[in-house]
Amino acid sequence: MIKKAARAAFFMRYNAHQNTANAVWRTLAMPGTFTEKKMKHILLSIAVLSLLAASCKKSSSTSTTPSSSVPSNGWKLGTVSYSTVLSARSGGNLLSAFDAVPSGSNPSVNTFIVYFSALPTTGGTFHIVHYPAASLASNEIGVAAAIYATSADYLSTGSDGIDATVTITAGKIKVVVPTVWVKKTSGTDSLQLTGTLIEQ
Repeated sequence: MIKKAARAAFFMRYNAHQNTANAVWRTLAMPGTFTEKKMKHILLSIAVLSLLAASCKKSSSTSTTPSSSVPSNGWKLGTVSYSTVLSARSGGNLLSAFDAVPSGSNPSVNTFIVYFSALPTTGGTFHIVHYPAASLASNEIGVAAAIYATSADYLSTGSDGIDATVTITAGKIKVVVPTVWVKKTSGTDSLQLTGTLIEQ
């Protein structure tokens, strides 16, 4: 069990540096031990374990059928589909879904992430824009997917002119993301991303 003090310290660092995550990973990484990408996934695992320590509840929610091409509770990147095992909010503007519960010192966790300017309290449509952006308007979001096995991160390009649909039920956020283009942060590879992220 992770101690409360350690968990609180982690979230304090996470919230303070969320928008400059790369700088945090460089600072925390031990030279010659981890690459920035591996450190990122380790920090993500710590966040998931912290959330599990607080609550191990899994959702059995089913979504109202948006479109047959959008997964009902998971995401699809390129031709590979992922099912949500755990989801949570953090930092006041971030909603994440994970396809596995991490275990051991080198967990394999893939993620689907929606970035807001601030987590919404009412539903509506949100325009999917290029991310990372200098700032997000209240009606804009960025979307991303991270693949553990290849240490690859894909971020929304904003070139589609597509809106996501957000609904709030009993205080929980649900985001339906139609198919949009996302670009790998290193290189020129681009894939299509679609999914439904339901907060647990």
